[in-house]
Amino acid sequence: MKFQLLFTTLVFAFSLYRFAIVGADLASDRAALLALRSAVGGRSRLWNLSATSPCSSWTGVTCQNNRVTRLRLPGMGLSGNLPLGIGNLTELRTLSLRFNALTGPIPSDFVKLVNLRNLYLQGNFFSGQIPDFLFNMQNLVRLNLAHNNFSGEISPKFNNLTRLVTLYLENNHLTGIIPNLNATPLNQLNVSGNNLNGSIPERFSRLDASAFGGNSLCGEPLQACPGTGTGTGTGTDSGLSGGAIAGIVIGSLIGIVLILLLLFFLCRRKSSRDKEPKDTAPAKHAEVQIPVGNTARDSGNAGATYSATAKGDARSSGTKSLVFFGNVNKDFDLEDLLRASAEVLGKGTFGTTYKATLEMGIVFAVKRLKDVTAPESEYREKIEEVGKVGHENLVPLRAYYYSRDEKLLVYDYMPTGSLSALLHGSSPAGRTPLNWEARSGIALGAARGIAYLHSQGPNISHGNIKASNILLTKSFEARVSDFGLSHVALPTSIPNRVSGYRAPEVTDARKVSQKADVYSFGIMLLELLTGKTPAHLLNEEGVDLPRWVQSVQDEGNTEVFDTELLKHQNVEEEMVKMLQLALECTAQYPDKRPSMDVVASKIEEVCHSNVEKEDDKEFHSFKDAEDGFSQQYFSFDSTGPPPSIEN
Repeated sequence: MKFQLLFTTLVFAFSLYRFAIVGADLASDRAALLALRSAVGGRSRLWNLSATSPCSSWTGVTCQNNRVTRLRLPGMGLSGNLPLGIGNLTELRTLSLRFNALTGPIPSDFVKLVNLRNLYLQGNFFSGQIPDFLFNMQNLVRLNLAHNNFSGEISPKFNNLTRLVTLYLENNHLTGIIPNLNATPLNQLNVSGNNLNGSIPERFSRLDASAFGGNSLCGEPLQACPGTGTGTGTGTDSGLSGGAIAGIVIGSLIGIVLILLLLFFLCRRKSSRDKEPKDTAPAKHAEVQIPVGNTARDSGNAGATYSATAKGDARSSGTKSLVFFGNVNKDFDLEDLLRASAEVLGKGTFGTTYKATLEMGIVFAVKRLKDVTAPESEYREKIEEVGKVGHENLVPLRAYYYSRDEKLLVYDYMPTGSLSALLHGSSPAGRTPLNWEARSGIALGAARGIAYLHSQGPNISHGNIKASNILLTKSFEARVSDFGLSHVALPTSIPNRVSGYRAPEVTDARKVSQKADVYSFGIMLLELLTGKTPAHLLNEEGVDLPRWVQSVQDEGNTEVFDTELLKHQNVEEEMVKMLQLALECTAQYPDKRPSMDVVASKIEEVCHSNVEKEDDKEFHSFKDAEDGFSQQYFSFDSTGPPPSIEN
């Protein structure tokens, strides 16, 4: 009896010890995730910190046996350098941080991720050489470092990764040769768009030629290398004849003579120009200075008209100075702002916006308001309210300036521009910002920003929601701009009704309800999905965007989506759900439209369902890769047992 009691006690004690160890490991995982959240932000800031365990509700986090095994945060608006601490997720098997705006090197403690099978870091701004510690992560099966800024050579140490099946390194700044990687079961390789040279190893000769384009490479599957008879080109292995050599020499001499003649001609031309009288007319410049008031800015006398002494928070109506909000750097004043080089970003509903670059290198967006109807006291009160609004999906107002003649608003500058420009203009070079992940993320961010505005009171609305007022950060996170301005200024450009955004019940631009905001957001959502400009449809076909979508669907035609989105067939279900939500938002009667918090919640559900689908897709691709590795392993001449393969 005593022995049985002792045994039971020991089992219970061991269970408590094991529970404590598991709990400590999960606590370590949670701490690592919080460090990541603090460093790179994005939509990871929406994790519910009140939850003790990250396994149940944190987006992108998957657990097994109470440990984090998968962390997937693709297109989540993460930016900045990855912190140390991710290496503490020692049970991690898949890490996907693709399509964000992460910078700097890969943290050195990644070497502790000994169980990692899949590492997806493509579509960021990582730089430096591919670190040596990656070659110690011998369980890696898939490694994708494409579309970054990695430099240096492709190390032959990739041979250490004896389970590696996929290696994508395209569109970086890699140099040197492609080493022989015969110790790996590698069958998926892409090194295109780098600065590589030399011959392609024979083991990769059966890959598609696109895997090697944009380099100075030769050999199968590209053209033959000089002096060989291999490759898809027409090269021969015979030496040059004496006649060919003589022809090359003569051609070279003629080329040198032509170059000398050209240099002589250019020198003569430059000499004659130097003797001509100088043109004293000022050259046109792409940059303009922000005009202020009726002062003679060109005379350099602006300082005599406006005091530039306010680096504090002076708010008296008689003070001609900048009034700052929040924690903005106050090491500049009005005069610094007026001296800044500026370029016009666009003319919007309430005035012209400039990109202002101060002499110290700081960049802001400055909006010059026109037709301000509110008296000074009311204007200051309203703008003060706007300055106090803070949310990660709203463009923060950093300062303002008021005088009888000029009203300036100083905002954070959004480097990627507006959603409208990306949808209907040219995409940034080297990026594909408007895939489904980017668009759904933009929709979610904008919805959350507007929902936050509506939560401040039943009578608070935006009043001017449209694609050109959805600005984007470097990581394509949505920031809603121009909120609060409809209460202090009259529109100076095309009214929203003409441009297709205004709800049918709105008759006064200064009196827009929250349900009218929902309508405008629904139009923007349809624009995001279809790629159609609401104003274009009104002008060309005389029909608004919701009725056009509905008519296309009624005719049995499902091709309402932007052609760019049609390339992503695996998200068709999510696209249809988003389209239906947009049509609900644009219902003719306001009481039929959902509230913005409901809209944000539904978009989040769509985004989560896509993440779960991608999880399943990556899991199956991982299993396929493991199976392929197993088959290839036994095809090699190996005397030892195969490494353990996780089921």
